[in-house]
Amino acid sequence: MRAIAVTKGRVLLVLAMIAVALMYGGSAASAATTTIDLCAKTGTITLPGAPPVTIWGFGRPTTPGDCSTATASLPGPQLEVTLSATETTTVTFNVTNALPAGHTITFEIPGITFDAGAADVSPGGTLTRSFTAPASPSAAGAANAAGTYLYGSGGDGGRQQAMGLYGALIVRPSTAGQAYESAATAYNVEAPLVLSAVDPAFNNASNPMTFDMHGYRATYWLINGKAYPDTTGITAAAGQRVLLRYLNAGYDNTSMMLLGMHENVVAKDAWPLNNAYDATADTIPAGATEDAIATVPATGGAPNGAGFPLFNRQLHLTNGDQAGLSPSPLPAGGMLTFIHP
Repeated sequence: MRAIAVTKGRVLLVLAMIAVALMYGGSAASAATTTIDLCAKTGTITLPGAPPVTIWGFGRPTTPGDCSTATASLPGPQLEVTLSATETTTVTFNVTNALPAGHTITFEIPGITFDAGAADVSPGGTLTRSFTAPASPSAAGAANAAGTYLYGSGGDGGRQQAMGLYGALIVRPSTAGQAYESAATAYNVEAPLVLSAVDPAFNNASNPMTFDMHGYRATYWLINGKAYPDTTGITAAAGQRVLLRYLNAGYDNTSMMLLGMHENVVAKDAWPLNNAYDATADTIPAGATEDAIATVPATGGAPNGAGFPLFNRQLHLTNGDQAGLSPSPLPAGGMLTFIHP
């Protein structure tokens, strides 16, 4: 009888060990994964009243690792990750450097904690960087949680970002239609707004590395790589909540102003605020992100026929070098768009 009892005990112990192994092994095997392939390469953009401007930008290759199948854009492509409600998510970036010889790139996302490993890569090589995001909803203060993040390369002493190597990463909670875990961040319309500036003299220099940065002077102020009147408007109906995801990829602190309605600032640098606040204008520091929700008034018209103006409060509202020009008034341009029906 004792032998039978011992045998039963051993069987139960083995079964328990197997169950534990399956539990941990199954959890690791079932973790969600997202892989994003990028190329850093040269390209061109068109700005109002200017010849084509050279950029260094990110693009998504249709064939992983083959940068001939990618097109550089300004800003880089909007990257998105949606968190799982049941498991962690491993996000892996494969970034291929197709810049000219001598330009090592980095890949950085302030606010994201990457796994240990290399952070830069020479021309012709591919850099792999990964991070793990928590299940959603996540605990307050969890690393790599939902939010608005600015990715980019800080190589060549910051000149690479000035040339255009930046873009938006949006990490979404598992609940659709919310910016963060809180229901107070629910929205109807989403508008990512990458704010930046360009000095065509720098971008079109034969060698950006020899350009005297003391003479850098931006003459184009951009929203999502466009200057007004080429900027894309934000379409929203009366009563709808508009999520404004600001990402400041420029080198100046930038104040954005919204006429005809208030915006409720709910997060900064992918960190939800304990005390959200209302503003008509707010300053987004260089390299920072901010999330605000504006509700389109249910009654009453917009300030003008174009809609509710959203613009640079420092009045960077012209295109090109204005020295010696004297039209009165100057045509509108720069960092300006509208929320409209």
